[in-house]
Amino acid sequence: MVIGVVATLAGPFGTYEAMTLPQCAIFWMVFVGLSIAVGRGIRVWIESLVPAGRTWLLEAVHLVVIVPVITLMVLWLAPRMPGAGVMGPPSVVTVAWHVLAISLVVLGFRRAVRIEPALCPDEEMLPRLAERLPRERRGPILRLSAQDHHVEVVTTEGTEMLRMRLSDAIREMEPVEGYSTHRSHWIAREAIERVERAGAAKWQVVLCNGDQVPLTRRYRPELEAAGIDIP
Repeated sequence: MVIGVVATLAGPFGTYEAMTLPQCAIFWMVFVGLSIAVGRGIRVWIESLVPAGRTWLLEAVHLVVIVPVITLMVLWLAPRMPGAGVMGPPSVVTVAWHVLAISLVVLGFRRAVRIEPALCPDEEMLPRLAERLPRERRGPILRLSAQDHHVEVVTTEGTEMLRMRLSDAIREMEPVEGYSTHRSHWIAREAIERVERAGAAKWQVVLCNGDQVPLTRRYRPELEAAGIDIP
């Protein structure tokens, strides 16, 4: 709705001059809705092809595909809308440039507000370690952290401290796939949302529950080998 209103008032491609305000509003609301539906369909298709964790590769491929598709939609619709004779045929380069600019804005907005949050692990994949937890904390395990002689176990249902070694806790996480990111931290693969920089040579892994776990240079290659995008 916001994009439709902005487009109506801005009147790209000469629609503001060629149409009345109601005509312009109808055209842009329909066009924006159609573009979102097509764009989402393309994104779902690309997500099935791009390895999980390759966020920037996913966004790049999405832009490469979506820009020509939406450009062709504009070129097809332009001659059929009211006032087309006054406007004249739109320039392919101009249309493509506008579509690219809008796509980049939407990409930035999606990255900033996390429109598509990561999903936490499936409850059916509970490892042996979960049997040590109280019933009210017994959800999918997101991460493990060593604290003195205890291990902090973070699940989708809360946090619990267990008196044991981190190495033993990690061993009891089988068959759940996960990685050590630091000598004191382990994370489940399905809990990873993204990896971001935390300094010149430092990174942190952001999990689906918002937790931030440090990633050191020693453990970075394992995550990269698993196809996780690291900036």
